[in-house]
Amino acid sequence: MTAATNITETAARFAESIMALPPLPATAQKILTCFGDEFIDAVKVAAVVEGDPGICAKLLGLSNSAYFGLAEPVNNISEAISRVLGVDTVRSLVLAMAIQQSFNSKDCPSFDVERFWLQSLLTAECCKRIVAEDAEADDADRDLAYSAGLCHNLGLMALAHIDPERTNAVLRKHQKSPVPDSLAGLFADAFETDHKIMTAELGRTWSLPVPMVASYQFRAFPASHCDARLGFIVAAAVSAVENAELEEEQRADLTALAAPLDIAAQRLQEMAVFEEKQKERVQSLASNMTR
Repeated sequence: MTAATNITETAARFAESIMALPPLPATAQKILTCFGDEFIDAVKVAAVVEGDPGICAKLLGLSNSAYFGLAEPVNNISEAISRVLGVDTVRSLVLAMAIQQSFNSKDCPSFDVERFWLQSLLTAECCKRIVAEDAEADDADRDLAYSAGLCHNLGLMALAHIDPERTNAVLRKHQKSPVPDSLAGLFADAFETDHKIMTAELGRTWSLPVPMVASYQFRAFPASHCDARLGFIVAAAVSAVENAELEEEQRADLTALAAPLDIAAQRLQEMAVFEEKQKERVQSLASNMTR
């Protein structure tokens, strides 16, 4: 328990260094209010997006990309939401894009931003599939599953920003031996904290929706937050997406995460397998996130 407390204190100090920078962007703060609005629609989300020219341009570029192949181009963000992307996807993407503005990972060459968002988007899609089959998930879990998956690894981006040299060394070491879940141990050795704990700490200090924060705390300290259902969903999605890139003998066992969700481990793994067209869509999203 003492070790966990010390690591948490270290994570809090790192998080404080992030908060010493300009606060959570106004766009992120505004879009967060949309998560609690049961009457949210395209007009309300568009009003937030239009206040941030950079994010607005990214979403319009995505909507008009070759992937969607629209006969008529989309000329405004309201149209992009209603015709192409949808309210829930845009809301989540805007939150992630706005948060990304607080970080600069250019001095950490081993941190691949496009791959980071590709993995995050695949995890978000997998979370959406899992929550759709989880009979015990409540409305908040269903509403936040995609966003929780999309933002589940922000602590890694934060560490690349705060201490790019040491983070680069950790990532290089991990790339040589990408054993499932070994990255946390490598970070703990180098930083006395890890990317999972950093994500939970950032979620708390930035006042992300409570179920999202609880899910990140579950990933950081599963024994202490075992009642966070969204945590099981996110953790299962992360592991399944990571497994999809590994040989079968290297894959993590999903049984412990599958049981509380009452979903077979094999079925969880199947949810991380995407058809080629959906992969292209996710890749297009990831590319737009980094521009």
